[in-house]
Amino acid sequence: MKRWLGIAIISLGLASSALAEDTSPEQFQPLITQQLGALQNGDADTAYGFADTGIKRQFGSPDRFYQMVQQSYRPLIDFTVMRFEEARNGGDAWIQPIWLRDSEGDEYMAYYAMRLNSEGQWRIAGVQLTPYQSQAF
Repeated sequence: MKRWLGIAIISLGLASSALAEDTSPEQFQPLITQQLGALQNGDADTAYGFADTGIKRQFGSPDRFYQMVQQSYRPLIDFTVMRFEEARNGGDAWIQPIWLRDSEGDEYMAYYAMRLNSEGQWRIAGVQLTPYQSQAF
């Protein structure tokens, strides 16, 4: 089941110059790591601070944002192991897949949509969470 945090990636246009070829995932992976740490620590204010303006408009406050994550995106809080997969340029956003495993052994893929804001800072514009499906035959 696919769920999106925030508004659809397509609806958040971004000038092509913002996704210049010199962009590398190392520029935004620390933000994702910090947000996940804040979510695990129950720090709603810090976690909310990494969100794009569209996400902030949608939820209006750090507490409402964190409550939504607790209810609908629990693996982002309960994971015990994470691994960044290869990021790809999605046109108007970079998509950073992250493999997660929780304490029960359940595995997930979280697809983070990363965008540059008007100040040139990377922000999280959305997350799609799906159960992990092995590529093994």
